Amino acid sequence: MIKKILPFEKLIYRSNLTKEELLSHLQNEIEAEKSFGFGAKSFSYSKPYIGKIYNNSFEIKRAINYRNSFLPVIQGEIQNDINGSKINIRMNLVEIVKIFMIIWLGGVFIACLATSYTLIFTNDLNSESGFFMYIPFFMLALGILMVYFGFKIESKKSAKDLEGILKAKISKT
Repeated sequence: MIKKILPFEKLIYRSNLTKEELLSHLQNEIEAEKSFGFGAKSFSYSKPYIGKIYNNSFEIKRAINYRNSFLPVIQGEIQNDINGSKINIRMNLVEIVKIFMIIWLGGVFIACLATSYTLIFTNDLNSESGFFMYIPFFMLALGILMVYFGFKIESKKSAKDLEGILKAKISKT
């Protein structure tokens, strides 16, 4: 159950193409990421994914023309298999986003604990602070939902795209 709500995915694809054919096909579907710069530069890409291929592995992400901190980074490894290839995929958040969200949600969680302590043990429910006491709980719920839906929506798009790009189907094992 907990794996379903965390912002990462592990998928296995099976393809009839050989490892070499897949790597060649994948190379035609990705381009190098353009350098990061300051300012309002927006880059456009001619291919649907940006990233790199290393030997039998790759690291890519969707080429989008908008900002999305929850866009998954897709790491894959291609292995020869009996009937073609097996592709192990792992989708994750960008490391800096993970760190930021852990710190932010951790701080909000501590505020929720402090608020709970105040509500339970001090019985300080005067009318002046009534609504404001629940703000940390709303912030925690909003933060968790934002990460969950932001990542899951993008990871489902990428999983569907990968079926076409890799000419493969998702496998259970």
